[in-house]
Amino acid sequence: MDAELAVARQLVDAFTDALGTGDLDAREYAEQQLTDFVDELDDGTADATLAALLDLPLDEGTFSLLHDVSTRLARRGPGVVAVLLETALGEAPPELSLRDVVTVAGAVGALLEAAARRPDLPDRTANACSVMDAMAQGDLILGLIEVLEAPGGERLKRAAAEMLVDIGEPAVARLEMSLHDRDAEPWVSDVLIDIREGREGGSDTARADEDDVACEGIPDDAPADDAAVGDTRAADAIPDDTSAYEAPLGDAPGKDPASDDGAPTAVASDDPAGGPAPLPGAGDIDRDYEAFVDRFKRETGQR
Repeated sequence: MDAELAVARQLVDAFTDALGTGDLDAREYAEQQLTDFVDELDDGTADATLAALLDLPLDEGTFSLLHDVSTRLARRGPGVVAVLLETALGEAPPELSLRDVVTVAGAVGALLEAAARRPDLPDRTANACSVMDAMAQGDLILGLIEVLEAPGGERLKRAAAEMLVDIGEPAVARLEMSLHDRDAEPWVSDVLIDIREGREGGSDTARADEDDVACEGIPDDAPADDAAVGDTRAADAIPDDTSAYEAPLGDAPGKDPASDDGAPTAVASDDPAGGPAPLPGAGDIDRDYEAFVDRFKRETGQR
């Protein structure tokens, strides 16, 4: 084992033990030792050594230290992604995917989501995902594809594929360049299919949302045409036998004797020149009928 890697793990263990026992003096000493150790690291330090420090819990005492380590790792570019994926998966059972481990939809941006959903999420997983989230997207995409192109490592390939699907469209052009790579082709093909299906599903959702907006504010039972509904109600109010509703004798057709203003009521007409007149409303029919009854009683001497 590399000497620096061994020291990094020992310092992390010492800090974790001090945190568990509540020994403040031991904790402060461990924090100082960690800070001194990180300050002495340089660009030649192995990725695994820096990644080992991601086992530290994130709190007020380690925030600055972890920020420094994360920044160094993120600056290393695509080559560090495989180590970060391995760190994120940690000691989880091999059958679990990265998505299963962090219990969120993908690993990008997993630190904040995981903190809210899985308080027991291993520190190394949350911290490793945080580093990947902080990387330039182009570097992250390239690093994930390099994992797919590497021989073996099916578990890491599955994790990289999940993240590429979550990244989506920005990864497509680079993925297509790897379709002829023997090791990557099966994974790349599946990733591209998943991205395409997600894109098409999103378009269907967008169209459905547009339809909802177009219909927004219109009640399901709203009439398409108020005039048409009014005509239908008037027609429903007319009984099959309409002979009793003919205009009273001696009055002009369509004139309501009981009306104060003498306004003519609507009377159906078969005049082809003028076309059929609109049907009368229910109130007009009632008034015509009452006027007819009054007229009939007067003329027959019933009153």
